[in-house]
Amino acid sequence: MLFGLGRFALLSHFYFSMALLIYAPRFNSRIDYAFRHIFENILGVSIAFTKNKEEFLQFEDAKIVYSIEDETRGLNFKAHPFIFEQNIKAQNLAFADWEELKIPFPVNHSVFTFDVFAATFYLLSRYEEYVIKERDEQNRFEGKSSLAFQSGFLTRPMIDEWTYMIADQIKKEFPDFRISPRKFHFQPTLNIDQPYFYLTDAYFKQKVKKIKHQLKTDPFDIYEQVGIWDHQFGLNTLYFFLVGNQHENDVAPSSENELFKELIKKVAEQHPVGIHLSYFSNSNPSEMRKERNLLIKMSQRKISLSRQNYLMLSFPKTYRDLIFSGIKEDYTLAYADLPGFRASTCTPFHWYDLEKESITDLLIHPIAFMDQTLKKYMRLDPDEAIQLVSTLIENVKKVNGTFISIWSNDSVSDFGIWKEWKTVYLEMLKKGSAL
Repeated sequence: MLFGLGRFALLSHFYFSMALLIYAPRFNSRIDYAFRHIFENILGVSIAFTKNKEEFLQFEDAKIVYSIEDETRGLNFKAHPFIFEQNIKAQNLAFADWEELKIPFPVNHSVFTFDVFAATFYLLSRYEEYVIKERDEQNRFEGKSSLAFQSGFLTRPMIDEWTYMIADQIKKEFPDFRISPRKFHFQPTLNIDQPYFYLTDAYFKQKVKKIKHQLKTDPFDIYEQVGIWDHQFGLNTLYFFLVGNQHENDVAPSSENELFKELIKKVAEQHPVGIHLSYFSNSNPSEMRKERNLLIKMSQRKISLSRQNYLMLSFPKTYRDLIFSGIKEDYTLAYADLPGFRASTCTPFHWYDLEKESITDLLIHPIAFMDQTLKKYMRLDPDEAIQLVSTLIENVKKVNGTFISIWSNDSVSDFGIWKEWKTVYLEMLKKGSAL
């Protein structure tokens, strides 16, 4: 008897090839989640599970075993007991040696030296962020606290790499096994917190009076230039507008400012737009819905995309608040202190509510790095930043994944503290858009 747990929505640009059958004597939502990200989201392969060994043995196409027991027949991926737990607790992790790395959930008599599906679930669900209590001054989980950083693979989309290795193992056993090819996707994004340096802010108008004659245009007015870059590189930049201003860390102009309203409406006519939810809203969830509704009004567009200001992200609260607020897709998943892949994947995935042990409809877009991470936290110079960004792009290209970064209108302006950093942005555009 074939079975599954609920509907797992797939990304529109994937299509299914032939099916894979998995013999899983024990099954739960954690297994369902890990397998469907690997096979459906990344490989574009339809899968089915069965508990019936005879049914499995009679199946003539591609098939694998996922069991905690030692199975003598079939391509055996040994399961670790962690995957069958139904609670959240601090894990006393043991590690397997794998390609000079330490990977959790070691197993014996298996295709891999570790349970690749348990490791995938652990990383993808952000399990460690529920049990590790250390946070930075903004109450954010830090990259340096993560297993991926401590094990040396934070800058690699490790789950995607494992996935193609799994596919290779299946092909060795079943030469007719086919996966759906995918293409590298590059998506630049810009946060717009202070849309202009002085045009929408009376304080800055006064402050720049003495130097205004030296400025031909407002230096933060990069919108026409971004349009030119988009045309040049075949891109469509995604904008996130901050409209909340009730906290000192939220610097958006008044929603009644005519220039601000005109800008949002104009950008939304040419680009996809999301809400950059305010710092204030992180502790006031009702504010999320208010800000989303305000941007809907100002842009005259449906708003279903979001990003948290200051990358304020707390599991499971933030994502539950987003769902409540009508958000369908979020672009916050990155670390402030370090670049890399917070969930060890460069493929969009649906959030797993670990406390409820259930897959949600909220689509998460992994981020490779944030501009401030390179400049403020790592203190890189532009040349060092270009080298790091190039490495990240190459790591994503190796698995034909999705590369997303976080910049802002001031960081690409080549003005003030961001002088010479436009070069980094342009190099990223060139490398990301190159075929």
